[in-house]
Amino acid sequence: MFKVTHIKKSTNPTEEERWIEPRAQETYDKYIRISQEYRSTLPLESRDRPFTQEENENLWKQSAGEPIRGSVYGYRENTYQKKKSWYCGSSSSSFDGGDRETISARESKIAYLNAELAAVADREKKR
Repeated sequence: MFKVTHIKKSTNPTEEERWIEPRAQETYDKYIRISQEYRSTLPLESRDRPFTQEENENLWKQSAGEPIRGSVYGYRENTYQKKKSWYCGSSSSSFDGGDRETISARESKIAYLNAELAAVADREKKR
């Protein structure tokens, strides 16, 4: 989703994609590289599984840097705060553990599929 929201739209299909700012492309490229490196350290039977939400968030924070004034680059501020409260064991969440796990698994799957989609798009572009 980050890539989709941080690339300028063009009406010319032959025009190369342009990021909204250099930091966006650098962060995204670093995230892809760090994710691939991390995945290569996993046991073979675990390499195809989607990242957990915690793994994905940690990989993104390594790419984007630690929060500044409570906000991580590339995360909507309230989304990061909400997720942060889940990991801190905050009782302010109205979700029970099962819902949290389901949401986390789905978010991880979405992040994994977005990264795979971006990799396929990059491969197609190079053809």
